[in-house]
Amino acid sequence: MKTISIGRKEIEPIEWKKYEGEDVCVNTTIRQGKRIQDIRFFEDKVKAVPRGNAYVIGNGPSREGFDLTRLNDTGQTYGCNALYRDFMPDFIFSVDTSMSMQMVEDGVGLKTVHYGPALEVNRKQSKGMISLIPNNPHWISGNAAFWTAGVHGHKNIYLLGFDFREYGKGELNNIYQGTDCYGERHSDQIFEGWLKQFRDMLKMRPYVNYTVVHDSPPDFMNYLQTGTDHGNSKIISYKQFEDTVLASS
Repeated sequence: MKTISIGRKEIEPIEWKKYEGEDVCVNTTIRQGKRIQDIRFFEDKVKAVPRGNAYVIGNGPSREGFDLTRLNDTGQTYGCNALYRDFMPDFIFSVDTSMSMQMVEDGVGLKTVHYGPALEVNRKQSKGMISLIPNNPHWISGNAAFWTAGVHGHKNIYLLGFDFREYGKGELNNIYQGTDCYGERHSDQIFEGWLKQFRDMLKMRPYVNYTVVHDSPPDFMNYLQTGTDHGNSKIISYKQFEDTVLASS
């Protein structure tokens, strides 16, 4: 896997290679004014093999009411954070400590593959239940999920519950808002950073098709491509998704 500098203005395609593992800094110390890093190789113990489509599940309200169990027969499921309370995907992601440790306490890593950043993987409290996000781009957990689906080798990735925005005071902004590890959310902003991560992914993997499933997409979602249009993204409704993807797979 080619190392990508997320901070660069120009995003380049990534040549897909089977993920074997990577070097990770597990500790840094300062001795006599010099920084000494303890670098260790983390072998890929997941050894994921793509099967069918990749269904990446965000926790935006646009997926409310859809039966996620319908996805199991036609592909692999990728989710994030509190999704496990209602549905256990094949792979689940968390990037912040409070959520990660709650998931460890609930034994999520014993039931599915729980991915997290090196900081969480290396905590004693993680009890070996968190696997390293491969070649971590340091994105939010939902976006790390579709990143990893690409690392696993999926060529058709469907995004459900990805809204890239909040809906305002008194409106549902997240399926789990107001529950443990989630605060109240009353903003009505578009998450430009989250959206940019998705747009960058379109350029990094032009050979992968990304489809957003959404019944009433806000206008900005019709302009997902920026710069060179690779033609590898589109938006479809849940009915179209059921009729053309789930029914035909």
